[in-house]
Amino acid sequence: MRELIFLRLLRLKGFFKGESRFKFFVYLSVILIFFAGTYLFFYRVFSFLRGIEDIGEIISGKIISYSFFVFFFMLLFSNGITSISTFYRSKELDFLFSTPITSMKIFFLKLMDNIFFSSWATMIGALPIILAYLNSYRKPFLIIPVIFPIFFFILIPAFISIIFLLILKRYNPRLTVKKLAFFLFIFSSVVIYLYIRTNPYSFRIPLSYDLNAINRFLDSFRFTNPYFPNEWFYNILLSLVQNNIIDFLRYFSTLVLLSIATFIILYIVSSKWYKISWLSDEIQGSNPFIKTRFFLKSPSHLLNLLTKDIRIFVRSPSQWIQFLIFFILLIFYIASLRRTPLYFKDPFWLTITSLINTAFVSYINATLSLRYVFPALSLETPYFWIYKSSPLKPKTLYNSKIIFHIFLTSLIVILVLSLSNIRLTNNLSITLLTIIIGIVISITIVIINGSFGVFFVEFNETNPAKIASGPGGLLTAIFSLFYIGISLLIFFQPLSKYIRYILQGISLNLFFIIRNSLIIFLFFSLIIDFFFIFYGMKRIKYVGK
Repeated sequence: MRELIFLRLLRLKGFFKGESRFKFFVYLSVILIFFAGTYLFFYRVFSFLRGIEDIGEIISGKIISYSFFVFFFMLLFSNGITSISTFYRSKELDFLFSTPITSMKIFFLKLMDNIFFSSWATMIGALPIILAYLNSYRKPFLIIPVIFPIFFFILIPAFISIIFLLILKRYNPRLTVKKLAFFLFIFSSVVIYLYIRTNPYSFRIPLSYDLNAINRFLDSFRFTNPYFPNEWFYNILLSLVQNNIIDFLRYFSTLVLLSIATFIILYIVSSKWYKISWLSDEIQGSNPFIKTRFFLKSPSHLLNLLTKDIRIFVRSPSQWIQFLIFFILLIFYIASLRRTPLYFKDPFWLTITSLINTAFVSYINATLSLRYVFPALSLETPYFWIYKSSPLKPKTLYNSKIIFHIFLTSLIVILVLSLSNIRLTNNLSITLLTIIIGIVISITIVIINGSFGVFFVEFNETNPAKIASGPGGLLTAIFSLFYIGISLLIFFQPLSKYIRYILQGISLNLFFIIRNSLIIFLFFSLIIDFFFIFYGMKRIKYVGK
């Protein structure tokens, strides 16, 4: 155990030694700003819901429960996809296995790495939500005892995903990320199906003045599923704010016991199979010259680079499997919108709903861009020396990354916004406007991530999740969210005015109402685009020197 602590202290020392105090201060400031912004938003939401009798407290609980249900699967997939690189393909493993350190100590060392790099970004988003919920009850100090349930909650999906990895790797030494993600997807689908089947409530509010029907709805809506960790975690929070120590101990002990049980299984499996599976691991590589022969087939460097990016995206499961997961979740999101009736026609809330939906899609777009666009240049490590020694212009490489990912993310934006906002607003003009806004935001987000990826390039790391989880990735995420928020605020007042006139039966030209906001938005986006494109192209000339 001392060796593990010593190795991690060396890594921590190397990190702080390699970073200037100014950079460290910037990273810390960005984290605090993101934390504060998320906290203030959810605090206002929970405080508002606290003022609504009966139903408000229930909705607050569902926000916590469903948020951690999503966090659970995010942690499951992020740990699983990262684990193959961490446990089998890390260059550090060759050195560690040549030392007297036992294989189990090496395993636990990489386990700590895997859990940290796969979980810290998710927890930065989860902690302000929890603190906002507790502070809405005027009990923010309860965040201290909540740290322990959070820790055990993180461990459960991490242990499960690595257990899957070890078992599959033992019987299939050539296991790929694609196959592992497929099994995790099957497992997740079964869990989601069981979760839905064991929940008796429906979101369809009864259109009745019968108090008995309303009470039955509230009782079913108040029901918590006793079989899943996200519900245990919510009940832990609820028992703390209600000073119910018995329930707190009951749900906390359940969470601890499940994490211990999964750890025992992980320990048994890893002690028997980790070293064997590592020794038998066969990483199939290919000659980089073979992969780049198609550069000679066309005089267009940009077209060849785009062709390469498309082929790598299609052939690499680590690239498209997370994209597929996000896409499936968005399909479920659209289906749920089309099945859920709307019970309000107030222009203020219709405007809020359409903008929130656009913001949600833009947030997903920012998440995908951080995962794919930001580490794109860093993942060119095996071939970057070929680019530098060829007549290829550096800006052409930069342009190929931007164009490819703009096309990819714009398809998602058009599909999701066209199917969702037409349901929410029932207005074609507003739907077309939100699609235009979404496409412009998508283009700018890709440019921001591509340029930051040039500034914070990491040629020493081959794991895209670790690259995106670094300080540069966090700074990129904060700037992207700031841009999305400012862009949507520009349209709030004119859209609200337009919807109000439409509901009053007054026919108006949408462009006449929003033209000033649209000009401001396009001008604002163009300034950001040109700024980052200019400095991105300028910076890429010096990358690798």
